[in-house]
Amino acid sequence: MKFSKSKPFIFGVTLVALGITAKINSYEVKADAAIKDQPSVVVRSVDLNSDKVIKVPERNVPKDNQKTNTSKKTTINRGGSGLGQAGPSAPSGSSSVVSYAYKFLGRPYIWGASGPNAFDCSGFTSYVYRAFGVGLDHYTGSQFGSGQSVGKGGLSQGDLVFFNTYGSISHVGIYIGNGNFIHAANSRTGVIVSSLSEGYYASHYAGARRVLK
Repeated sequence: MKFSKSKPFIFGVTLVALGITAKINSYEVKADAAIKDQPSVVVRSVDLNSDKVIKVPERNVPKDNQKTNTSKKTTINRGGSGLGQAGPSAPSGSSSVVSYAYKFLGRPYIWGASGPNAFDCSGFTSYVYRAFGVGLDHYTGSQFGSGQSVGKGGLSQGDLVFFNTYGSISHVGIYIGNGNFIHAANSRTGVIVSSLSEGYYASHYAGARRVLK
């Protein structure tokens, strides 16, 4: 039996092809197995279309930035503002000077002020007496030299009463009767009524002058 020279060649090529195919299939199987061993990554889609309203909490903004501060107001009774205007009533039977002085009861004390919105002690007495035609210097020492001296037991309404608060004549008020006087006391109290028998004023009393007859 004779064989063709080409048959062995074809047979060999066939074997080689079969071997290559087997290796390729083996690689595919390994690759597929390796891929299956890898952890899977799941991508989830998110639906952004929603009718729900998400409320974001507001920041705690200080109300000061919204200009809602309410300032506190203090009302002070300052009496009348001048001659003939209504103010705190003077005691019954008071002289014209005393009645007028009462119109400024409660006005503030400011050093050097001479009225009508604020006073110091000598500014108060000079302002009151000016309304009755009596000119008094805006200085306690000068007022102590005006008019005539009056003893403490002979005081009448409208007399000026003096005190040596700082060792010399340094404070003045207007006597209103019943042992009391009205004066611009200090920045804490303003124009008030005090008693001559109070410890401080009793110990610093310096005398009185009558400037209006």
